[in-house]
Amino acid sequence: MNMNEVSAPICQIRRSARAKRLRLVVKPGLIELVAPLSASEAQALAFWTRHRVWAENKAWEMSERAGRLHRPAKFAASETLPWRGREIPLVIREEAGKRVCVSIDEAIRINLPEELGEARDEVVKRALYLWVRRWLREHVAYLAERHGSHLGLHPRQIRVKQMKTRWGSCGPGNDININWLLAFAPAFVLEYVVVHELCHIRERNHSPAFWALVAAHLSDYAPARQWLRAHGADLMHRFS
Repeated sequence: MNMNEVSAPICQIRRSARAKRLRLVVKPGLIELVAPLSASEAQALAFWTRHRVWAENKAWEMSERAGRLHRPAKFAASETLPWRGREIPLVIREEAGKRVCVSIDEAIRINLPEELGEARDEVVKRALYLWVRRWLREHVAYLAERHGSHLGLHPRQIRVKQMKTRWGSCGPGNDININWLLAFAPAFVLEYVVVHELCHIRERNHSPAFWALVAAHLSDYAPARQWLRAHGADLMHRFS
């Protein structure tokens, strides 16, 4: 499952008398298709279809880089984080001699050694990622067994990873990869992504047969797709 599940960069067409061929101009959050006056709508659409994935990924990467240049430190002690879709406090304590330690209940608590300096945010993010990876893998395994046992859709292996452009994927050997950020999305969104990738074990495309299989496991999956379109990009940017 790729970033097409979230709000895409805006694409607009600009006709140019000077243009000799179809080309794409990519900017943060914006893609411009420059077309000669002689190019037909069908030619422009075919060109866009061939190059859409590259262009959208490039626009997202540029947006992320621009955001990092202007975004203040994300992990200030007064912040909250959206654990399982619900904003809860992020409590960071720094003490001399303390080892890095993470716990999550009604708050996300992270203990750190003192004097980390500019490395503090990266240490917090790394500690959080390692804790979430262990927790999420167990939770995904439970969901995969619950849904996959009905029709024999069993992944060979489950991995939780940092993924820049996907929420999940299913490899040719039936290995399922899940984006660690889904721990911060509502539970029904995580369940949908797990079911989505399980169904790719049988259907390797997004055909009507694939979506029928998704619906057989999770009949009310539309709200999860809508959530990803509305909030997925913000979630990825928040942790970039």
